[in-house]
Amino acid sequence: MNFYIIPTPIGNLDDLTLRAKKILESLDFLIVENRKVSQKLLTSHNIHIKKIAVYNDNSTEKDRKKIISFYKSSKNGGIISDAGTPLISDPGYKLIRKLISKDINIISLPGANSITTSLVASGLPTNKFQFLGFAPRQKEAQEKLFTAIKKFKGTSIFFESPLRVAKILSRLEMFDEKHQLDVCLAKELTKVNETFIRGDVQQVQNEIKKNCSIQKGEFVILVSTHNCESEENNVEELYLNLKGYLPLKDLSVVISKISGVKKNLLYKKFLQLSKKSR
Repeated sequence: MNFYIIPTPIGNLDDLTLRAKKILESLDFLIVENRKVSQKLLTSHNIHIKKIAVYNDNSTEKDRKKIISFYKSSKNGGIISDAGTPLISDPGYKLIRKLISKDINIISLPGANSITTSLVASGLPTNKFQFLGFAPRQKEAQEKLFTAIKKFKGTSIFFESPLRVAKILSRLEMFDEKHQLDVCLAKELTKVNETFIRGDVQQVQNEIKKNCSIQKGEFVILVSTHNCESEENNVEELYLNLKGYLPLKDLSVVISKISGVKKNLLYKKFLQLSKKSR
C-alpha cells in the first residue's frame, strides 16, 4: 500500500510533472486541501479520480481514521495541496505520521514550491537558508522573527499576505537601524505577472507604496544580512590594533561608535578575545 505526496503547480498549470500526472491517474483515492481548487487542476489535465476527500486545517483525528479506512478497499492514495508541495506551510504532517504508524509506504515526489523557486532568482545567498513559515501577526512575535533573521548567516524566507506586507516591511525597517538587510519580494511566481522586487528594506517598501497593484497575491519575502562576516572581522581588527591603548570598557565604547555595534556586546566579545590571547 502506497501513499503519494504529490506537488502541484504554484501558478502555471503546465508545471505539473509527467510523473505527478501519471501517479494521479493511477490513484484509488486523493486527499485535497480544497475540492474546488484541486478539481480545476485535475480537469485541466483530464485526470479523473472517483474518490476525493478533503483534509485541511480543520481536520481531526476522526478524519485521519477515515482516510486510513480507505485502504480496506484501496492500494494507492495520495495528497495534493492547493499549490506547491503538500505539508510545506500546509496541513498534513499528522496524517502522514498516522499513515506511517499503519505501515503504509510514503512516497514523496519532487516538484514545484515557492521557497526554492524564489530563492534561486532572488540574488541572495543560496548556500544556506531557513524557512520560517507565515509571518506572525503579533508585534512581539514579529520582533522574535526579525531577531532570528538578523542572527542567521544566510537567507531567511517567510510568507506574508498582501494585506499585511506593507506593515511588516515598515516594522522590519525600524528594526534594521544599521541598514544591514537585503530584501527580495517575490509574488505571482510562474504566472504572467510574476514580480521580483529587490533592494534594502526602504527601497522595497517604497516600491510597494508606489505601485498599489503589486499588493495583490501572496508574497514570499526573502531577507539576508549582508556584510556580517566583514563587520565581525572589522571589529576584531579594531580590537587587535587598539587593545594596548585603552581599557576594555573604554575600547568597547570607542569601537561601538565606529561600528554601530552595541557596546555591551562588544565588551563581552573583547573579554573572550582577551582570555584567548593569554
